[in-house]
Amino acid sequence: MKISDIYYCRECRVSHHRVIKDLKNSFLEKPSNLRGISKTDMSILEDYARKNVIKKPAHIVSLSRMATDRSKEWENGRRITVSFLGGSKAVKDRVIRHAKTWMNYANIEFDFTTRKTPGDVRIAFEKKSGSWSLMGTDILSEDKTVPTMNLGWLTPTTNDDEYSRVVLHEFGHTLGCIHEHERPDNGIPWDKPAVYAYYKDSDGWSKEEVDEQVFSKYDRSMIRANKLDKKSIMMYEVPEELTKGDFSIEGNDFLSEADKKFIAKLYPKK
Repeated sequence: MKISDIYYCRECRVSHHRVIKDLKNSFLEKPSNLRGISKTDMSILEDYARKNVIKKPAHIVSLSRMATDRSKEWENGRRITVSFLGGSKAVKDRVIRHAKTWMNYANIEFDFTTRKTPGDVRIAFEKKSGSWSLMGTDILSEDKTVPTMNLGWLTPTTNDDEYSRVVLHEFGHTLGCIHEHERPDNGIPWDKPAVYAYYKDSDGWSKEEVDEQVFSKYDRSMIRANKLDKKSIMMYEVPEELTKGDFSIEGNDFLSEADKKFIAKLYPKK
Protein backbone atom coordinates (compact mmCIF):
# COMPACT_ATOMS: atom_id res chain seq x y z
CA MET A 1 0.00 0.00 0.00
CA LYS A 2 1.24 3.46 -0.90
CA ILE A 3 1.70 5.93 1.94
CA SER A 4 -0.82 8.23 0.26
CA ASP A 5 -3.48 5.50 0.59
CA ILE A 6 -3.16 5.20 4.36
CA TYR A 7 -5.96 6.70 6.47
CA TYR A 8 -5.53 7.13 10.20
CA CYS A 9 -7.91 7.45 13.12
CA ARG A 10 -7.65 10.76 14.95
CA GLU A 11 -7.72 10.48 18.73
CA CYS A 12 -10.05 12.99 20.36
CA ARG A 13 -8.70 15.42 22.97
CA VAL A 14 -11.05 17.39 25.16
CA SER A 15 -11.08 20.56 27.24
CA HIS A 16 -10.03 20.83 30.88
CA HIS A 17 -13.69 21.14 31.90
CA ARG A 18 -14.63 18.02 29.93
CA VAL A 19 -11.74 16.05 31.42
CA ILE A 20 -13.21 16.49 34.89
CA LYS A 21 -16.72 15.66 33.65
CA ASP A 22 -15.31 12.54 31.98
CA LEU A 23 -13.74 11.58 35.30
CA LYS A 24 -17.13 11.80 36.99
CA ASN A 25 -18.87 9.62 34.43
CA SER A 26 -16.04 7.10 34.39
CA PHE A 27 -16.25 6.74 38.17
CA LEU A 28 -20.05 6.46 38.22
CA GLU A 29 -19.97 3.83 35.46
CA LYS A 30 -17.29 1.71 37.13
CA PRO A 31 -15.74 2.87 40.43
CA SER A 32 -12.74 0.59 39.90
CA ASN A 33 -11.74 2.82 36.96
CA LEU A 34 -10.08 4.86 39.73
CA ARG A 35 -7.57 2.55 41.37
CA GLY A 36 -5.21 3.22 44.24
CA ILE A 37 -6.33 6.74 45.16
CA SER A 38 -6.10 8.08 48.72
CA LYS A 39 -9.02 8.47 51.12
CA THR A 40 -8.74 12.25 50.75
CA ASP A 41 -8.96 12.06 46.96
CA MET A 42 -11.84 9.58 47.20
CA SER A 43 -13.75 12.01 49.42
CA ILE A 44 -13.19 14.82 46.87
CA LEU A 45 -14.30 12.54 44.04
CA GLU A 46 -17.38 11.31 45.91
CA ASP A 47 -18.47 14.90 46.63
CA TYR A 48 -18.14 15.82 42.96
CA ALA A 49 -19.47 12.63 41.36
CA ARG A 50 -22.45 11.98 43.63
CA LYS A 51 -23.28 15.43 45.01
CA ASN A 52 -21.91 17.68 42.24
CA VAL A 53 -20.01 19.65 44.91
CA ILE A 54 -16.44 20.99 44.78
CA LYS A 55 -15.70 22.42 48.22
CA LYS A 56 -12.36 24.11 47.55
CA PRO A 57 -10.62 25.52 44.44
CA ALA A 58 -7.66 23.24 45.20
CA HIS A 59 -9.95 20.26 44.74
CA ILE A 60 -10.21 21.07 41.02
CA VAL A 61 -6.47 20.46 40.77
CA SER A 62 -6.90 17.14 42.56
CA LEU A 63 -9.72 16.11 40.23
CA SER A 64 -7.64 17.02 37.16
CA ARG A 65 -4.78 14.89 38.44
CA MET A 66 -7.10 11.97 39.10
CA ALA A 67 -8.50 12.31 35.58
CA THR A 68 -5.12 11.54 34.05
CA ASP A 69 -4.82 8.31 36.06
CA ARG A 70 -8.21 6.78 35.36
CA SER A 71 -9.40 4.02 33.07
CA LYS A 72 -12.42 4.45 30.82
CA GLU A 73 -13.86 0.97 31.00
CA TRP A 74 -17.53 0.00 31.06
CA GLU A 75 -19.18 -2.11 33.71
CA ASN A 76 -18.97 -5.72 32.59
CA GLY A 77 -22.14 -6.88 30.84
CA ARG A 78 -23.08 -3.32 29.86
CA ARG A 79 -25.58 -2.73 27.05
CA ILE A 80 -24.36 0.21 24.97
CA THR A 81 -26.99 1.72 22.68
CA VAL A 82 -25.92 2.90 19.23
CA SER A 83 -27.66 5.26 16.81
CA PHE A 84 -26.75 6.80 13.46
CA LEU A 85 -26.68 10.45 12.43
CA GLY A 86 -27.25 9.95 8.71
CA GLY A 87 -25.80 7.31 6.45
CA SER A 88 -27.46 4.99 3.93
CA LYS A 89 -28.98 1.66 4.95
CA ALA A 90 -26.29 -0.20 3.01
CA VAL A 91 -23.51 1.52 4.94
CA LYS A 92 -25.22 1.21 8.32
CA ASP A 93 -25.87 -2.52 7.83
CA ARG A 94 -22.19 -3.13 7.14
CA VAL A 95 -21.10 -1.05 10.15
CA ILE A 96 -23.44 -3.05 12.39
CA ARG A 97 -22.15 -6.38 11.08
CA HIS A 98 -18.51 -5.54 11.74
CA ALA A 99 -19.07 -3.77 15.08
CA LYS A 100 -20.81 -6.83 16.50
CA THR A 101 -17.62 -8.87 15.97
CA TRP A 102 -16.40 -7.47 19.31
CA MET A 103 -19.43 -9.08 20.99
CA ASN A 104 -18.12 -12.56 20.09
CA TYR A 105 -15.34 -12.04 22.65
CA ALA A 106 -16.48 -9.32 25.08
CA ASN A 107 -19.37 -9.42 27.54
CA ILE A 108 -20.68 -6.15 26.10
CA GLU A 109 -23.78 -5.66 23.96
CA PHE A 110 -23.91 -3.08 21.17
CA ASP A 111 -27.64 -2.42 20.77
CA PHE A 112 -28.45 -0.99 17.33
CA THR A 113 -32.24 -1.06 17.81
CA THR A 114 -33.86 1.94 16.11
CA ARG A 115 -35.11 4.36 18.74
CA LYS A 116 -36.45 7.90 18.99
CA THR A 117 -33.86 8.98 21.57
CA PRO A 118 -30.12 9.27 20.80
CA GLY A 119 -27.96 6.26 21.59
CA ASP A 120 -24.94 6.23 23.89
CA VAL A 121 -22.81 5.94 20.74
CA ARG A 122 -23.85 8.28 17.94
CA ILE A 123 -22.23 7.67 14.54
CA ALA A 124 -21.86 10.35 11.87
CA PHE A 125 -20.43 10.09 8.35
CA GLU A 126 -18.94 13.54 7.80
CA LYS A 127 -16.43 13.16 4.95
CA LYS A 128 -14.19 16.03 6.04
CA SER A 129 -13.93 14.81 9.64
CA GLY A 130 -12.08 11.59 8.92
CA SER A 131 -12.32 8.62 11.26
CA TRP A 132 -12.44 8.99 15.05
CA SER A 133 -14.21 7.94 18.23
CA LEU A 134 -14.39 9.15 21.79
CA MET A 135 -12.77 6.79 24.26
CA GLY A 136 -14.83 4.45 26.44
CA THR A 137 -16.96 6.14 29.08
CA ASP A 138 -16.00 9.59 27.72
CA ILE A 139 -18.99 9.27 25.39
CA LEU A 140 -21.28 9.76 28.41
CA SER A 141 -20.05 13.35 28.80
CA GLU A 142 -20.77 14.41 25.22
CA ASP A 143 -23.90 16.38 24.36
CA LYS A 144 -26.58 13.99 23.06
CA THR A 145 -27.06 16.06 19.90
CA VAL A 146 -23.54 15.51 18.56
CA PRO A 147 -21.65 12.41 17.38
CA THR A 148 -19.30 10.34 19.50
CA MET A 149 -17.86 8.60 16.43
CA ASN A 150 -17.28 9.53 12.80
CA LEU A 151 -16.72 7.15 9.90
CA GLY A 152 -15.96 9.72 7.24
CA TRP A 153 -14.63 7.69 4.31
CA LEU A 154 -16.94 4.66 4.36
CA THR A 155 -19.30 4.45 1.39
CA PRO A 156 -21.51 1.73 -0.14
CA THR A 157 -18.65 0.83 -2.52
CA THR A 158 -15.83 0.72 0.07
CA ASN A 159 -14.32 -2.79 0.18
CA ASP A 160 -15.23 -5.01 3.11
CA ASP A 161 -11.70 -5.30 4.53
CA GLU A 162 -11.64 -1.52 4.92
CA TYR A 163 -15.00 -1.62 6.70
CA SER A 164 -13.58 -4.25 9.03
CA ARG A 165 -10.43 -2.24 9.74
CA VAL A 166 -12.16 1.07 10.41
CA VAL A 167 -15.24 -0.15 12.27
CA LEU A 168 -13.39 -2.59 14.53
CA HIS A 169 -10.78 0.07 15.32
CA GLU A 170 -13.28 2.79 16.24
CA PHE A 171 -15.49 0.47 18.28
CA GLY A 172 -12.31 -0.67 20.00
CA HIS A 173 -11.92 2.92 21.20
CA THR A 174 -15.55 2.87 22.34
CA LEU A 175 -14.71 -0.16 24.46
CA GLY A 176 -11.80 1.75 26.02
CA CYS A 177 -8.89 0.46 23.92
CA ILE A 178 -6.03 2.89 23.28
CA HIS A 179 -3.94 3.26 20.15
CA GLU A 180 -1.29 0.55 20.26
CA HIS A 181 1.35 2.91 18.84
CA GLU A 182 0.91 5.14 21.93
CA ARG A 183 2.20 2.48 24.30
CA PRO A 184 5.47 3.51 25.99
CA ASP A 185 7.10 0.34 24.66
CA ASN A 186 6.08 0.78 21.01
CA GLY A 187 9.70 0.67 19.77
CA ILE A 188 8.90 2.72 16.66
CA PRO A 189 11.98 4.65 15.39
CA TRP A 190 9.99 7.54 13.93
CA ASP A 191 11.69 9.85 11.44
CA LYS A 192 10.09 12.91 12.99
CA PRO A 193 10.81 15.45 10.20
CA ALA A 194 9.26 13.03 7.68
CA VAL A 195 6.23 12.47 9.93
CA TYR A 196 5.68 16.20 10.46
CA ALA A 197 5.90 16.80 6.70
CA TYR A 198 3.55 13.93 5.87
CA TYR A 199 0.77 14.97 8.23
CA LYS A 200 1.06 18.62 7.29
CA ASP A 201 0.51 17.66 3.67
CA SER A 202 -2.10 14.93 4.17
CA ASP A 203 -4.17 16.30 7.07
CA GLY A 204 -3.03 19.86 7.59
CA TRP A 205 -1.83 19.01 11.10
CA SER A 206 0.50 21.36 12.93
CA LYS A 207 3.65 20.12 14.65
CA GLU A 208 1.77 20.23 17.96
CA GLU A 209 -1.07 18.11 16.56
CA VAL A 210 1.39 15.50 15.28
CA ASP A 211 3.09 15.43 18.68
CA GLU A 212 -0.32 14.88 20.28
CA GLN A 213 -1.73 12.34 17.82
CA VAL A 214 1.35 10.34 16.82
CA PHE A 215 4.24 10.78 19.25
CA SER A 216 2.42 11.05 22.60
CA LYS A 217 2.59 7.97 24.84
CA TYR A 218 0.45 6.70 27.68
CA ASP A 219 1.94 6.22 31.11
CA ARG A 220 2.75 2.56 31.74
CA SER A 221 0.23 2.51 34.62
CA MET A 222 -2.55 3.00 32.04
CA ILE A 223 -1.57 -0.05 29.99
CA ARG A 224 -3.60 -3.20 30.72
CA ALA A 225 -2.16 -5.53 28.03
CA ASN A 226 1.12 -7.28 28.81
CA LYS A 227 3.08 -6.54 25.65
CA LEU A 228 2.98 -4.70 22.34
CA ASP A 229 0.80 -6.35 19.68
CA LYS A 230 1.88 -5.27 16.19
CA LYS A 231 -1.06 -7.19 14.70
CA SER A 232 -3.64 -5.44 16.89
CA ILE A 233 -6.58 -3.74 15.20
CA MET A 234 -5.62 -0.74 17.36
CA MET A 235 -2.14 -0.47 15.82
CA TYR A 236 -1.44 2.18 13.18
CA GLU A 237 0.09 1.05 9.93
CA VAL A 238 3.66 2.39 10.04
CA PRO A 239 5.22 2.78 6.57
CA GLU A 240 8.98 2.59 6.17
CA GLU A 241 8.98 6.11 4.67
CA LEU A 242 8.14 7.54 8.11
CA THR A 243 10.76 5.66 10.12
CA LYS A 244 14.51 5.40 10.41
CA GLY A 245 16.15 2.30 8.95
CA ASP A 246 13.94 -0.38 7.43
CA PHE A 247 11.33 -0.47 10.23
CA SER A 248 7.66 -0.80 9.26
CA ILE A 249 4.40 -2.26 10.59
CA GLU A 250 1.79 -3.67 8.23
CA GLY A 251 -1.84 -2.63 8.48
CA ASN A 252 -4.39 -4.89 10.16
CA ASP A 253 -7.99 -5.44 9.04
CA PHE A 254 -9.18 -7.90 11.66
CA LEU A 255 -8.94 -8.58 15.40
CA SER A 256 -5.67 -10.24 16.32
CA GLU A 257 -5.60 -13.24 18.63
CA ALA A 258 -4.18 -10.95 21.32
CA ASP A 259 -7.08 -8.48 20.75
CA LYS A 260 -9.58 -11.28 21.32
CA LYS A 261 -7.86 -12.50 24.49
CA PHE A 262 -7.43 -8.98 25.85
CA ILE A 263 -11.04 -7.88 25.37
CA ALA A 264 -12.32 -11.22 26.75
CA LYS A 265 -10.23 -10.63 29.88
CA LEU A 266 -11.35 -7.01 30.17
CA TYR A 267 -15.05 -7.91 29.77
CA PRO A 268 -15.25 -11.61 30.67
CA LYS A 269 -18.30 -13.64 29.72
CA LYS A 270 -19.90 -15.44 32.65
